[in-house]
Amino acid sequence: MTSALTTPAIEITQPLIDSLIALGGYTHPLFTPGTGAPMPGQAVLLLMGGLVEQSGLLDHAIALLELREVRFLQMLKADTTLHVELTPGKTDQTSTGKQIQHYTWTAINAAGTKILKAQALMLTHRGM
Repeated sequence: MTSALTTPAIEITQPLIDSLIALGGYTHPLFTPGTGAPMPGQAVLLLMGGLVEQSGLLDHAIALLELREVRFLQMLKADTTLHVELTPGKTDQTSTGKQIQHYTWTAINAAGTKILKAQALMLTHRGM
């Protein structure tokens, strides 16, 4: 079995959460800025994508094709850090000579709690 690759971490602060709530236009009462609101799930996905890109682990990728089976497992609150574990899965060949590499992306907080898990399909160059 292939072992997981780990990204650097990002510090999750309440001002970061409140900024993403405001930028995203969230209106649900759960996401009222200034109340200790949790991070919206879609914002967790945004941060995960950034962490993966910053890590350089998928520099050989051409594009993210699809996110499947996205599971929100726990709320992400302020005063923690978040990193992503990438676990490679199967590889499919395309008719154009490229590959579709399957990964499991798991967002994990500082306490080791899994926050979000998704299957990511990446288009990559062959043999990478």
